[in-house]
Amino acid sequence: MKKLILASAVFAAFAGSYAHAEQAPATEHAVTYNMGVTSDYVFRGISQSRNKPAFSAGADYTHTPTGFYAGTWASTISWISDSTPAGTRANTPFEIDFYGGKRGEVSGVSYDVGGIYYYYPNHKLGSAPDANTFEAYGQVGMGPVYFKANYALTDAFFTSNKAGSYYLDAGANVPIAEGFVLNLHYGYFSFKDAKDYNYKDWKVGITKDFGGLAVALAATGTDADKGLWNFNNTGYLGGSKFIATVTKSF
Repeated sequence: MKKLILASAVFAAFAGSYAHAEQAPATEHAVTYNMGVTSDYVFRGISQSRNKPAFSAGADYTHTPTGFYAGTWASTISWISDSTPAGTRANTPFEIDFYGGKRGEVSGVSYDVGGIYYYYPNHKLGSAPDANTFEAYGQVGMGPVYFKANYALTDAFFTSNKAGSYYLDAGANVPIAEGFVLNLHYGYFSFKDAKDYNYKDWKVGITKDFGGLAVALAATGTDADKGLWNFNNTGYLGGSKFIATVTKSF
């Protein structure tokens, strides 16, 4: 579940990749690639890799004159396998995200609108609904501060609620020294017809750009329910943790 991202905060754990994607390409048709490794793939405050390291790779296309873009990103995960009973666990070791949209600026206010599809090959969640999820998103920003909203148009990852779940993300990426950026984030996830799963999450981190190589250190936390966010007793996926991420863009 990335984020454009995700950016996630998509932006959240991969702030270096996001910052690189925001730079104005030098050509009309620009294609960039990224590869990363993190000590824990955390998406919206929840570990997707059972509190263990994860590897990722992605590619992005940008049409510079119009601001239209499209891309894909993939990461290793374990949460779907963990969600099914032992002996019948799905072989879904990774997720693939497909996204596209348009970004630009009007009167000093930046914007980014689009959609993202989270795809989980060979997923099986037993009696639970389809894990694949499509979200529409919109973001506005001024200077280093931004606000973003994602709205699910399908079941949200594992809940049988159809459209209606949403995630709100407010934060800032503030330059504090040469090549250093302070990353601040606060989010709220609301699940339609599954309110017990609702939670808030936060992040404080620093990203250092070494010219195409970004190193990010962050502290994250959530108030997600410890019983609900512990699939088959494989370990609580929320809580407070420290994350280190290295992303190479080229």
